Amino acid sequence: MSEELSREELHAALEVRREMGTEIEPALVDSLAAKVEATVRRRYEAELAATKAQSAAERQGQGGRLALAIVSLVMAIPLTAIVLQFGIAALLMVWVGIVLVNVAMAFKPPGTGR
Repeated sequence: MSEELSREELHAALEVRREMGTEIEPALVDSLAAKVEATVRRRYEAELAATKAQSAAERQGQGGRLALAIVSLVMAIPLTAIVLQFGIAALLMVWVGIVLVNVAMAFKPPGTGR
């Protein structure tokens, strides 16, 4: 029997038990239990790996968001000084642009492209 547990294998095991009697029952139970354990272990490890990958992507996304926020604030100072000579409307456009970039980054799902 393979490591993967299938419905056909269960039916075959029950049929063998019917034909051979109860003397083979402990071996069948051990075999089926080993396959169930292997299936559960494989699924658990796959789920754990997916959770770890998602967690790493979220941590990486948080670092990118923080970096963007810091760079935005640093760049806002000279941009503010430069656009003040063009009036309050230009200043408002620059700050709205900075805010929109940061909001877009905040709502971007983690793990998607850069």
